[in-house]
Amino acid sequence: MKNDNAINTVSSFAQVSDDKQVKIVRQGGRLKIAFIGNSITRHMPKPEIGWTHDWGMAASSIENDYVHVMLHALEQKYGPVDYCICSMSKWEREYWNRAILEEYHAAREFDADIVVIRIAENVWGVRDQLEKKPLAPYWDYMIRYFAGPKSKVLVTDDFWSWKTIDDPIHEVCEKRGYTLIKLGDIGADESNKAIGQFDHPGVAIHPNDKGMRAIAERILTEGELL
Repeated sequence: MKNDNAINTVSSFAQVSDDKQVKIVRQGGRLKIAFIGNSITRHMPKPEIGWTHDWGMAASSIENDYVHVMLHALEQKYGPVDYCICSMSKWEREYWNRAILEEYHAAREFDADIVVIRIAENVWGVRDQLEKKPLAPYWDYMIRYFAGPKSKVLVTDDFWSWKTIDDPIHEVCEKRGYTLIKLGDIGADESNKAIGQFDHPGVAIHPNDKGMRAIAERILTEGELL
C-alpha cells in the first residue's frame, strides 16, 4: 500500500511565517475554538510549488477549507465564534523539543472551549527519531499545553493514515478520554484529494473541497458540536 506521507513533498518549513504562527480572530462570540494544525489547516502562499493562497492547502477558497466550513456550521448554532488557528508544523518536525511550544503561547492563553488537534503528517519527515523518542508522551504533553481543564478536546489522526503515528495518537486519546476522530478512510479516497488541480504532487494530495468538507463534517459530528 502506498504511503501518501512519503508522497507529500510540501516542506514542513515556513508553512506559516514565524510571526504569524498564531492567528486569533475575536468576534465577540460566546464560544471559543482553537485549531491546532499544519498545512491542511493553513499554509501561506508559496508560489514556487503552485500555492498562492493563505488558507487550508488545496481548498479552492478560504470558505471551503475545513476550518471555515466548521466555523460556518458553528456560527449557525451559536452566533459569532471567536477562533484561533495555530500552525504547528515546526513542532511536528521537532516534537520532542517542548520549548518550541512557547512560540504558541498566545494560542494557550486564548483558553479555548474547544481544542481541535489536527496535525500528524509532518512527523513523517523525522520518522527516524520515533524509536529513540516515542511520540505518545510528547503528544500528550502538547495537547495538555493547549487544553484547559474545561476544554473539549477533539483529536484527529493522520489524513494519509500511517499506523506508526496513528497508534500513539490513539493511545493518548484512550488514556486521557479525548474524542478521537479517524480520518484514514477519507484520505484513502482519491476523490477527496486535489489530484489534477495542482502540478506539485505534494500539494495535489492535500484535501480538495470535498475532502475538506468531509473532515469538517466528521469533526463536527463525532465531536458532537452541533
